[in-house]
Amino acid sequence: MNMQVVKNTVVTLDYNVTDPDGELVDAGKEPLVYLHGGYDGIFAVIEEALHGKKVGDNTKVKLLPEDAFGE
Repeated sequence: MNMQVVKNTVVTLDYNVTDPDGELVDAGKEPLVYLHGGYDGIFAVIEEALHGKKVGDNTKVKLLPEDAFGE
């Protein structure tokens, strides 16, 4: 069974964060877990990018300051 990321799905992400120059900012040592579906458990831009993805899919998301923590 290959589950998709849809509303009310608990999502576990392995992630890392890099700056605009590609330098590692956060190695994501612990997975990030959130409830998908507009519950503000993760930045909206990331949630939109993950919607419909399947287990094991990889994706890159570019966040501008206003999409995340601000300036």
